[in-house]
Amino acid sequence: MVRLRYYCQGQGSAEVARLLVEIRTRHNIPHEVLDLSSNGAYDEKKEKQVYEAEFKPRAKMLKKRTGKPITKELRSRRARHYVVSIPGTIAVVRDGKVEWYAVGDGEIIEFLKMVLIKGHALLEERCQ
Repeated sequence: MVRLRYYCQGQGSAEVARLLVEIRTRHNIPHEVLDLSSNGAYDEKKEKQVYEAEFKPRAKMLKKRTGKPITKELRSRRARHYVVSIPGTIAVVRDGKVEWYAVGDGEIIEFLKMVLIKGHALLEERCQ
């Protein structure tokens, strides 16, 4: 089953949340919102776990589909360790695996508006 997964801190963008509900109503496409903060505060450990489990194993395939390496989009190096930044990302997930993603409210909102128009067909297209 294909679904949308929105990674955020707290409740995330109200516009993204509104569009996700509208997509579920219009096209019956499920979504989930993953709050990557702990008690409203930044949680580096939680973000790194999500990156390592959901994005890193799919890095080559995601680069092929999006044209963007996850190391540049979701991670940066600082003083011998890396910092992960997953909040503000939306992913198309099939059978629990990330198939495609977009980063940043502008790109996410544009993508969700296209999903409103094309529905499941767009999600399937992104998974190829």
